[in-house]
Amino acid sequence: MSEKRTRKQHILPRSYLKRFAQGDKIWVSDFEIKKQHQSNIDDAAIITDFYTVKTIDKDEDGIIEQNFLGEIESLAGDAIDHIIKKRTFKDRPQWDILVNFTALMYVRTPLFRQIILEIYEHSANMLPKEILKDESTFNNAMQKIKDKIKPDAILSYEKALDAQKHIDITVDIPRTFYIKLMMVYASRLVPIIGKMTPHLFFVPYYTNASFVTGDVPIIAAPRKPGSTGMWIGDTNCDLYFPLSSKCCLVLNYDSLSTVIEIGKTRIAFINHLVACNCTRIVLSENQTFIWMQENRIISNNIQHLLDSWGPEKKTTPRAKIPGGNILSSCRNDWKLLTSDDKSK
Repeated sequence: MSEKRTRKQHILPRSYLKRFAQGDKIWVSDFEIKKQHQSNIDDAAIITDFYTVKTIDKDEDGIIEQNFLGEIESLAGDAIDHIIKKRTFKDRPQWDILVNFTALMYVRTPLFRQIILEIYEHSANMLPKEILKDESTFNNAMQKIKDKIKPDAILSYEKALDAQKHIDITVDIPRTFYIKLMMVYASRLVPIIGKMTPHLFFVPYYTNASFVTGDVPIIAAPRKPGSTGMWIGDTNCDLYFPLSSKCCLVLNYDSLSTVIEIGKTRIAFINHLVACNCTRIVLSENQTFIWMQENRIISNNIQHLLDSWGPEKKTTPRAKIPGGNILSSCRNDWKLLTSDDKSK
């Protein structure tokens, strides 16, 4: 097999992208190059070989994207259509499907790989610090190395301490391992999400405002200023998941589920969350959309948004390297890669 074999794979499902598109076209706001372009859905939100797994015999392109992700996505499409049309979560099968889809969308993007990479890299850097915390611990570790690995290993405690000052440990994770963790963590998130209370926020029919999505489609945000609630299981956070340009799923631990129409202030706030939390791209139905500046002023100046939240303010995931190269040109594979509102 040629080493140059590649496959373009969507980090966001086509069926999901269609809900933010006009026909087969969608607008991409690329924060890395601070530009916008209009893309065909087939070419949007793509990273090369993002879900390709390594087997004993060969690289498998379709196992994950088609057989695993594809099955859940096809069920989720009908479930989301039903929930949006009926404006209710009372149909249990539809809700169960949406829960599984939400869990998967939470972990299938580059940000999840960045988080996993940082966890493993942190652990790798903590190991020598733990071994070198005192001379006795170090000597015990060296003795085990001599006994089991390398009998002639010789390194003094003082030299090890000095060497640590000049060592920067980095970690590279095989893509197949990322995919395995994606599936494992998605299954663990299902019961957590299933216990949360769902809400639907709709854009009123009389306004031309719309929700946007991005390469981080689900955002956890603290419910109150100063709160640290940023995790899916935290009672002090809201989880925002735009389902379409006109509907956003909100998950929290309120006692009652609600279905409401919201005003432009809250729509702009949610769009702001999507933009400032994305790794690189925001996807929208129209070239312009409303978003909330940090001074709480609503704006539709997209160039100002791109300039305000460019790459200098975003953490570029090192995980992009083993997970499929994220390119920077609009013509390549990565074609792209709290506020209260009382008004209605």
